[in-house]
Amino acid sequence: MTPSPAKTRPATKRKYRRFPVNQSAQVSCGAVPGLVWTARIADVSRRGMQLILEHPALLDSEIRIAWSNREIRGRVRYQQHRGGEYRIGVALAKCCDSLLVDLLARETAALRKIDQEVVSSATLLREQIREMAGSLEAATRASEVKSRFLAGVSHELRTPLNGIIGFSELLYDAKIGPVTVDQRECLSDILSCSRHLLTLINQVLDLTKIESGKMYFYYEEVDLEALAREVVEGVQALAASKRIQVRIECEARIGTVQADAARLRQVLFNYLSNALKFTPAGGSVVVRVVREKPACYRIEVADNGVGIHAEDLPRLFTEFGQLGTSRSADSGTGLGLAITRQIVEKQGGRVGVESTPGSGSRFWAVLPMDPRSLRDLEVRSICD
Repeated sequence: MTPSPAKTRPATKRKYRRFPVNQSAQVSCGAVPGLVWTARIADVSRRGMQLILEHPALLDSEIRIAWSNREIRGRVRYQQHRGGEYRIGVALAKCCDSLLVDLLARETAALRKIDQEVVSSATLLREQIREMAGSLEAATRASEVKSRFLAGVSHELRTPLNGIIGFSELLYDAKIGPVTVDQRECLSDILSCSRHLLTLINQVLDLTKIESGKMYFYYEEVDLEALAREVVEGVQALAASKRIQVRIECEARIGTVQADAARLRQVLFNYLSNALKFTPAGGSVVVRVVREKPACYRIEVADNGVGIHAEDLPRLFTEFGQLGTSRSADSGTGLGLAITRQIVEKQGGRVGVESTPGSGSRFWAVLPMDPRSLRDLEVRSICD
């Protein structure tokens, strides 16, 4: 088809409903015999259709459209040039009711097929949801049984273990009778191993409380500096044995806060014991307590120990997330930091760590000054 010297006519106002088609067809023109163009049918109505061509059409020319095993005749009424292609409006020589019926029938069949697929997918999805619900229920029951078992076993182990520790301390302190140097060393090993085992049992108990949603907090007014000094005194023997200097830096304006003193001691003890564990002899550890934003405070424990590689950092606060040989100076379950994270986050706080291999680490926890007076969502927004 060659461009017409006449002006391009504007598209006429639509009188009939158009049905989108978007199918290819072959177009030929009596004025240009022997040539066939590939076109795309954009839409069709009872008396017309719109074609998309790569070449301009000859206005008022009669054309033949081969589409869907039919030959349709019509006359070019207008064309519009849009971005390298031509939209041609064709007035059909006669009504195409049968063609529209056929088109609607195909669309109906396609929609029916889609509907069947949707129904089939919905049925499959419901089945999968039922299976997942069953699996979740079974896993929940298994977890509850496991938690009850661990809690029961831990309590049963802790009772005789406390007896072992108590009698060992009596023997170690020579309260029952004199002991030799060799006996004293053996008793020291017994006490060390027993206390380590008691720590592991307590961690397992804490984990079962967290999993069962039975970890509760009992808030009271707490002097953070006094609490920090109390925890530092508790690890002073380990620090002295490695000649590690432990320093406390507490911001004067921090004052007192509302906190669960026992849980806060546990958080600080976990951070401090890890720092002492992985700091070489002669090193230093700093405990800092500062205000963080108007309604939160921050506890940090920084050391100049071996540090942690960047790829290991994401595993630190996960359950059983023990690291490699670079930080395996002591055995453990890998539960301490995971429990610390749970204690802090359940009060609306957050935890974190920054570390450089060979230079040391800095573990921190941010907690609200008074978790009781805020809803969970508000607490999180204040401490974030």
